[in-house]
Amino acid sequence: NPVMPPHYVTKDARVQNSMITEGCDIAGHVDFSILFAGVTVEKGAVVHDSIVMPGSVIKAGAVVEYSIVAEDVVVGENALVGCRPENMEDKQNWGVTVIAKGIQIGKGAKVPAKAMIEKDVPEVSGDDE
Repeated sequence: NPVMPPHYVTKDARVQNSMITEGCDIAGHVDFSILFAGVTVEKGAVVHDSIVMPGSVIKAGAVVEYSIVAEDVVVGENALVGCRPENMEDKQNWGVTVIAKGIQIGKGAKVPAKAMIEKDVPEVSGDDE
């Protein structure tokens, strides 16, 4: 294990049925997930049923569901990554979303279920929605 300080969970954060390792900084909600060393989940961010590798950052308002997020990924503010199977109409298109090492998911971007992301995803401006 890397030499890091203990994890920190703010008083407003919620962590349920998850494994949080050293160096994590949690201000959002984490449910049924595994967070490796040095992961940051900012206030208002949500991580459900996912694995987040070392050094990744989930920015404020972002939602990560049923995903594997590799090392040093940044999921931008209000981005949506993955989807819960119960929220999909066409179950044939459901699957775990995988984000490769060092990828930047832009602010407001949407990464669908079953996607395998190997290139940065650009920010979505209000005009693009």
